[in-house]
Amino acid sequence: MQMGDALQRLLRAAHSGPFGRRAAARAGSPRILVVGVCQGAAVARAMRYLLPEAEVTTISAFHLRRRFRRLADLVAEAGRHDVVFANTYLPAFPDGGAGEFHAAAAVKLLPTVVFSAFHPDQVRVGDLADPNLKGLLTGPMGHSHSALALFGYLEGLSVDATERLFRGEVYAGLGYLDGWDGSVLGQRTLGQEVGWDLDAEIRRWALRGCFMHCDNHPKMHVLSDLARLALRRAGIPFTDCDLDSYLPDDQGEIGCWPVYPEIAEYYGVPGSALFLSPRSRRLGPARTMTRRRFLDGAFAGYRSTPSSQLVCERVAGWRADPETRGYLRQAAGLSR
Repeated sequence: MQMGDALQRLLRAAHSGPFGRRAAARAGSPRILVVGVCQGAAVARAMRYLLPEAEVTTISAFHLRRRFRRLADLVAEAGRHDVVFANTYLPAFPDGGAGEFHAAAAVKLLPTVVFSAFHPDQVRVGDLADPNLKGLLTGPMGHSHSALALFGYLEGLSVDATERLFRGEVYAGLGYLDGWDGSVLGQRTLGQEVGWDLDAEIRRWALRGCFMHCDNHPKMHVLSDLARLALRRAGIPFTDCDLDSYLPDDQGEIGCWPVYPEIAEYYGVPGSALFLSPRSRRLGPARTMTRRRFLDGAFAGYRSTPSSQLVCERVAGWRADPETRGYLRQAAGLSR
């Protein structure tokens, strides 16, 4: 599909039919729409506090296909608002995708925050290419898994032997203490992809310690900063306030991966061996669990999953490299 043809069709559809008519009355001003992943929803919450007279609506990018049959319908909904912000992720529609939506709705893009230095053991298992995330394996921490746990299971190690891998010597041997520069570079790139320079923000966030609940869920003060920056970049004036005090950080309910104690000591931040499971229909309310309980749950899930679906590039690389595989097996108390 050519971008020009797709845009013309979307714009024609957006200005016709019930979706194309603006409401006669305006409930708030400005009317802001935020289409995004979990981070986008939190940015919208911060905007509501900064703009008490505005109408700020958020739509989850993961639920768009349930609500809108066509991309043209989403474009029409965007047309009901004065300003549209969005993360880069958007599921594909029969009549277009992210590029067409961003152009047709004059979207102002929000950067996604991903920073793995504090949580280097966190990985995803399954088909990462599935745009709707349906190919990812769910475990006791939702879509997040431990590379060490998966390695132990695939190598036939017991839970006890696998748990012996969770120590500082192993973290150092795997390069888990060397991820800061790469994480900064990765975050800088994610900002540049949407035209943002985040260097000053990264430095400020780091001064506050660990600013991530897990590798892709930042703490609320980070998302509050993004809300302020987004409004300034859009030319929308607001009255600032102490969002740290006004706005509770409930991002941890999406799941909080612990900063392993030895990694926490290295970075000089608080650490823990307790995992906070995400709140969901399947898992129930958010709750903490010990590392042993996490490993028991992870192994149970892996046992009930076809081996062809236990796919993780990092773990596959470890197992394919005789030196790394032998090192980890020896660290678990087995012979190479």
